[in-house]
Amino acid sequence: RRILLVVAYRELIDRYVTACKKAGIRLAGIDLEAFALLRALGDPLPEGAPPSDAALVVVSIGHDRSTFAVSDGRVCEFTRVLDWGGSTLDVAIARELDCAPSEAEPVKRELSLATANVPEGLTQDQADRAREAARRQLQTFARELVSSLQFYQNQPGSLGIGEIVITGGSAHLGGVADELQRLIGVRVEVGDPLLRVKLGKKLREADEQLGSLAVAIGLGIED
Repeated sequence: RRILLVVAYRELIDRYVTACKKAGIRLAGIDLEAFALLRALGDPLPEGAPPSDAALVVVSIGHDRSTFAVSDGRVCEFTRVLDWGGSTLDVAIARELDCAPSEAEPVKRELSLATANVPEGLTQDQADRAREAARRQLQTFARELVSSLQFYQNQPGSLGIGEIVITGGSAHLGGVADELQRLIGVRVEVGDPLLRVKLGKKLREADEQLGSLAVAIGLGIED
C-alpha cells in the first residue's frame, strides 16, 4: 500500500477542535486544503483505469499565500504552501501609485496584463507602471512555482507536467495565466471550481472571483 503522510502544527489543529467543541459541533474529520483543491478541479481516475501519464498540478492563489498541489489522478503526491498571494500584488501596485494597499486592490481587479487598459481613476502612465509592478511580482511567483515543479519531478516515479491549473481570487486578474505560462514554459489555465458540481435552477453562477470558492467547494466533495 502507498501511505501519504500529512503533518500539521498541533496548535493550529487544536484551535479548530476547540472552536467546534465550544460551538457544540461534533468534529467528524479534518481535511487538507490541497486535497480539496484537487477534488474541486479534477475528476478522479475511475477504478481499473490505467494510470495517467501526466500529473494534475493545481495552484490556488490566496490573499496571503498560495497552495501548490500535485496529483497522479488518484492521490495527492506533493503539496507545498508558497508565501506569496494577491496581497503581494496589492503592495507592489500601492508602492508604484503611492497609495494604501487597500486602495490598490480595486485597481488590481480592473488591471489587465494582456491589454493596455486603464482602470478608472488612473492615467495611462499610472496604469502602465502598475502593470509592470504586477509583472515583476509575478516573476517571483513563477520562480517559486518552477522550484516546486523541479522538486516534485526529482522524486522517484514522478509524472510529466502537462499543464498548471490556477484558481483563487487573483487567478481572475486579466492575462495572469498567459503571463505565468510565458514565465514558466508550461501551459497555464484558469480552473473552473464548478467542474464537478451542479447548480440549482435558482442559483446563478457568480460573475467574478469564482476561484475564491474552489477550496470550499472541494471540501464539500467526497471521493
